[in-house]
Parts: sequence; C-alpha cells; structure tokens
Amino acid sequence: MMTAAGDTAGVGARCEDGSMTAVRGTIRSTNTITADGHADDQSTARARSIDGLNLTGYDVVQTNTLSSTAAGNITVRAIVRSTETHSHEASGPNYAAALAAYQQSIPDGWISLGITVDA
Repeated sequence: MMTAAGDTAGVGARCEDGSMTAVRGTIRSTNTITADGHADDQSTARARSIDGLNLTGYDVVQTNTLSSTAAGNITVRAIVRSTETHSHEASGPNYAAALAAYQQSIPDGWISLGITVDA
C-alpha cells in the first residue's frame, strides 16, 4: 500500500474523528515496443512485423504501413504495449487529499486505469 506522508496540508493525516479516505486502483505500464516487417504484400509484411516481437507480456495495439511502392516493397510497423498491471493505493483525510496522493505516487512509465474510493 502506498500512503502519502503526513504534512501541514493534511495529506496522509487522519481526520479528527480518525477516519481516512482511501483511493484504490490499478496502474498499467506504458512500455511499448515496435518492430518493422518488410515484404511484397501487406499481410506478409504485417505478419513479419509482429513475428519480430516477443509478445510475452505484451499485446499488439497497432500496425501501420510505413511505406508501399508499386513494385510491392511494403514496410509495416507493429506496436505492442505491456500488459503488466499492479494494484495501487493512497489515502488522505478527504477525497481531494487521497486522490492527490494517489496521482502523485504513480511511478513514471505507468498510468492509472481507474479508481475506487473508500471514505
């Protein structure tokens, strides 16, 4: 559990009645990997771009044609995104403080997928 440290603004401090608001959610890695595939036709170039990636722990999110010539020289780029997720939590004396602590404690390279609040 990630809890914000107490300070004069009250983040991480208990209310006078001892209650706390907790914000819980799931964070996902934003790590992506790309690979290019070359072929004489679109479907083979796409397959080669995906085959050039280790998909363990990743999902294909996009494929784009980078270049295509009349002679059939086609380049496709595949982009895969990490599927790694973690639970994330922070608390504070009220919703605003708990939400701020939650957002500020998300590590670089991660995004929040959604939250729930326990008041």
